[in-house]
Amino acid sequence: MILSLEMKKLKRTGIFPAFLIGALLAGAFPIVNMLARAETFTSLPGEPLTILAEANWQMMSMINLLVLLCGACMMYHTEFADNGFQKMEMLPLSSAGLFFGKLVILLLLLALMLLTETASLAFCAGRWFPGSVFSLREYALSAGFWFIAALPTVILTLLIASAFPNMWISLGIGVILLFTVSVFPQDNPVLILFPFSTPYQILALARENGTAASLLTACAAEVLALSGAELLYQKIRRCFA
Repeated sequence: MILSLEMKKLKRTGIFPAFLIGALLAGAFPIVNMLARAETFTSLPGEPLTILAEANWQMMSMINLLVLLCGACMMYHTEFADNGFQKMEMLPLSSAGLFFGKLVILLLLLALMLLTETASLAFCAGRWFPGSVFSLREYALSAGFWFIAALPTVILTLLIASAFPNMWISLGIGVILLFTVSVFPQDNPVLILFPFSTPYQILALARENGTAASLLTACAAEVLALSGAELLYQKIRRCFA
């Protein structure tokens, strides 16, 4: 019921076309990069997926995070507009249920984006690295790794959006966090565990550095902590609303 309700509320907001455009834009980035500088990358040693991800994933991930940030802010903007959030509380629906309903939709859209982008990387590997062996398992593992690594960021973004009726405040906080954390050194084993930093990680490099297991464990712990923080916030909010 909550999912269908959320889908109806988002139907006229333009979120779904925005995510589609974002996925196509991020997916087009490695193709354009290879068209412009194919010889630079094909001469490098290593697996094509690793080479392509190292060259393109930071920009692709930033596009993903910007679209997710705007989507989260827009979701709660529709709730707070015209006191809609207060009206929703009169219905037999919990605030936490609404939050996790929006979260499921965001995660489904994120999965669609990652599927499109992984397909783009696979196309580039097949087109410009014809002698390489295609491994569907490695592409699936990389897509799954990127999905799990983005979970804390998605939840934190939605949590911030739920705390501020003014969309521009939550959007500004998200943009500041996005660009501040993106300049952290990616070889620091502690800094890379922060939300807004984990989505930039690459599975092959995490395996090489021995940080893949710790990063996934940290993401799982952050998901639980942020979900608990959202539940606590909703209870406190209802007490003082």
